Amino acid sequence: MSDGASWEAEAHDQARIYQAARDLHITHQHGDDRAPRAVPRLSLRHLLSCFDDAPLPLSVLSAEAVAAVRMPELPAERVAAEVRELTDRVQMRSGAAGEEPVPCVRADAAAVAESARELTGEVRAQLCGYAAALLDHALLRSPDGAAPDLFAPHAMALLWRAGREPARAATVARRVRDAYAAAGRYEEGLPFAVRIVESSGAGAELADVLALGQLQVGCGDFGDAEAVLRPVLAQAERAASGRGLSLAGHTGPSIAEILRENADGPFTGRLSPADCHVLTQVADVQHAVADALYGLRRYAECERLLHAAAGLRWRVLGAAHPARLLAQLHRARALGQQRLWHEAFALVHDALTYRDRAELEGDRPRDAALLRLAHAEVTAAAVRSLRDEGASRSRGVGMFPAPVVRFLDRTMGARTRPEKLTWTDAVQLAGEAVHACDRAFGAAHPHARTARTLLEQAGREQGSAP
Repeated sequence: MSDGASWEAEAHDQARIYQAARDLHITHQHGDDRAPRAVPRLSLRHLLSCFDDAPLPLSVLSAEAVAAVRMPELPAERVAAEVRELTDRVQMRSGAAGEEPVPCVRADAAAVAESARELTGEVRAQLCGYAAALLDHALLRSPDGAAPDLFAPHAMALLWRAGREPARAATVARRVRDAYAAAGRYEEGLPFAVRIVESSGAGAELADVLALGQLQVGCGDFGDAEAVLRPVLAQAERAASGRGLSLAGHTGPSIAEILRENADGPFTGRLSPADCHVLTQVADVQHAVADALYGLRRYAECERLLHAAAGLRWRVLGAAHPARLLAQLHRARALGQQRLWHEAFALVHDALTYRDRAELEGDRPRDAALLRLAHAEVTAAAVRSLRDEGASRSRGVGMFPAPVVRFLDRTMGARTRPEKLTWTDAVQLAGEAVHACDRAFGAAHPHARTARTLLEQAGREQGSAP
């Protein structure tokens, strides 16, 4: 028994020695994850590994940008010296049509891949933050209206590689998304909007989800846009309710406020700046949902939301604000689709009176162009509807009692009788919309294309009219 016990003890000791030797061998062969890995001397090629492998505009690595970002791990002198070494590989790349060629640099793919393997996760995340800051600096200094085609692949790469600190990468991606949206290139801006919301998860900002829905509307994905925007509208309404701001009933100023203050508004005497911001957000989401509903041909729902949005903007921004005027004209467009032309043209008359007073053409050409386009759309639809379907329908009881509606029809509606409109009027307004949209947005923008299509259709109708 003693020999057996001695044998078992000896075998146990040998097993422990073998396990210790095996652990030591594994540690030396593969490295101990708990031990800090030696970080190589960082260089420009490590920074370039954070970007995409597409050509990178040289302005991203300018001395001014490097100095502004202040990277302790990568001193400005070292980066500047390495950038000078890359100048022999600079290539001139063209951006969008009509833009001047841009000097770009493209790092060696094998060297970049090797550099990425040398970095720890923490160092790589830090370098990606610096890369995002450099790209943001370059985007801020790019010409107004310039398409961000050369920056876009790098912004998307940083958005995917941001890791635990996505804030800087998301800022860059928002600039690219908004630049594409402003240029009317909705299909190219949509992936950025989707990825920004996905990377934020449940904590996505209301403005980011709103931008996603608006881009989906621009792409014609009206059902997807409504599905995205409905929860955002509920969130915005909860935020308003949480501040004690009621959205029940009419959302414009009360009769007492109109009589006591300037009827044009705004009526913000009892509202804090934060209250105004919340109500403006509600109106923006309402307008976006209404645009999706219009695309789905749910015109009555669309008109009700636009009525609410116009009222909120009247209260917070004033009657002459372009956002309120556009809501009024889009509401008139939705009423027109229901053949409620007397009500529609009462809203048109109201909006255009304020537009003339605001003199938007010089100060805000984009807003003025949108108003002209909406006016032309309403007029062309009215001429066609009244010719093909006969007299306007009448909503006996709407937001006012029937006697009030009849009084408004006899006064304001009588001055804007749609029956007197002709295709000549439609052609004139469409031509003005084309000129305004081309000047404000550019001929390739969807708004300009819509205006030209409207002008062509009105011209054909005018030519075939008896």
